[in-house]
Amino acid sequence: MLVKLRNVTLMAVLILAFGATASVAQEKKAAKVKAEKVSGDIGLLDTEKNYMIVVTKEGKLVTLDYTDKTKVVELKASKAKMSDIGLGSAASVQYTKKGEKNYLTSIEFVPAKGGE
Repeated sequence: MLVKLRNVTLMAVLILAFGATASVAQEKKAAKVKAEKVSGDIGLLDTEKNYMIVVTKEGKLVTLDYTDKTKVVELKASKAKMSDIGLGSAASVQYTKKGEKNYLTSIEFVPAKGGE
């Protein structure tokens, strides 16, 4: 009877160890999934069901679920100088044409990655 109890205990320990190993392997595999990016306009935000829909420039709808751990950052506009604009910055500009020249009246930009 004691031998059977040891065997059952050993079997239970092995099953638990195998389950823990498989769980760790799945977590590592999930951690290696590369994040994707999408940009566009927020088409829907449901704060009760924790999901949103982003509408891309191409008109594609991307549904995304979120949790309390989702990082949220608000980008606020602030005044800047022309010297703050680096090469490779994304920009939206307004200008007027006077004769042969184009004169910039306003610019909104997102600094290039890397600060250049």
